[in-house]
Amino acid sequence: MGLTKLAIQRPVFVLMLMLAAMLMGYLSLIGMRVEQNPDVAFGNVTILTVYPGAGPEEVAELVSRKLEEAVSGVNGLREVTSSSQEGISSVNIQLELGTPIDVALNDIRSKVDQVQNDLPDGTEKPTITKLDSGSQPVLYYSLSSKTLSSLQLRDLADSVLEDRFAQLPGVGAATATGGDQREIQIQIRPDRLAAYSISARDVLDAVRNSSQNLPAGRIIQGDREIAVRVPDDYQSMDDILETVISVRDNQVMNSPPKMVRLADVATISDTSIERRTYSRLAGKDSVVIIVQKTKEGNAVEISEAAEALSKQLGEQYGLTFTKTFDQATQIESSLEDMQFSIILGILLVTAIVYIFLHNFRGMLIVAIAIPLCIFATFTAMSLFGFTLNN
Repeated sequence: MGLTKLAIQRPVFVLMLMLAAMLMGYLSLIGMRVEQNPDVAFGNVTILTVYPGAGPEEVAELVSRKLEEAVSGVNGLREVTSSSQEGISSVNIQLELGTPIDVALNDIRSKVDQVQNDLPDGTEKPTITKLDSGSQPVLYYSLSSKTLSSLQLRDLADSVLEDRFAQLPGVGAATATGGDQREIQIQIRPDRLAAYSISARDVLDAVRNSSQNLPAGRIIQGDREIAVRVPDDYQSMDDILETVISVRDNQVMNSPPKMVRLADVATISDTSIERRTYSRLAGKDSVVIIVQKTKEGNAVEISEAAEALSKQLGEQYGLTFTKTFDQATQIESSLEDMQFSIILGILLVTAIVYIFLHNFRGMLIVAIAIPLCIFATFTAMSLFGFTLNN
């Protein structure tokens, strides 16, 4: 009775409350994140490690088994499985339901760091990722060019396009795939190695040590601090051929090291990496840019920003961007369906009330109450961090 009496005695106040509730609901609606699916933490963590040139048995024994043993003591662990193939180890960790995923992820990183030095030489740093609905790809762009080769297109994607897309607000990562990637191959001549008493490991160490940038301290000028580095990486094919391999004769005490050039024991070629994945559009070779969002990112806003950036980059580099997947399109379609369902529901309810009651006033009350409740729901959803999703 109190609310009824208040509504009768102070109609203007009640009207202002209703308008305020609808305004807050509308502002909450336009500021709320929209997703294809709700945020779900699956409790799955994957450790991916690349060991180039190793067979499946070597990968399983030298990489996968060591990583499995390292993470076996993680709190909340349910199951650890692994798969090993040529050059790649994949360790999948399943956590117990309710285990804090971020805490477990930090624990897993710590365990992997501890065992990393025990992995074979040449093994790349393990990549640790968690599976959740918020970090799935939201955009796929297929790139093509009339002037650039597949090698040049992939190089442009790796050196420029990935960074440009990754800098967009809400984007967690941008990755290029497909196309040819440049590779400098060194073909060692076994007969020349034997003639100079040099091993393949000596060649590998010499090339690795001759291609690096070395820190050389810092320069402080007033309130400015400048980091100094000495560039010592290769600038041309001739630089690689002139690499000096220093080898001592272990059979002779205090013997001076022998200096042998790489050109004396090997040949080099500028080629491309053997391709294991292919990306094609309309039967033609292409490079694909995959855009992933952060957990807080808005797929619709990312799509709009990426579309503007793709037009800019297309004009700048003479590229054609073809969107092959856009999660924002699916989200917008779902939102349109939701809006249609809400409007249709309100119209049907009000029509039924009028048909059966023959009371225009009752119909008007229902027509106002339903949108008011919906907008109030949007306000509550925003306050509790919910998103609009399927």
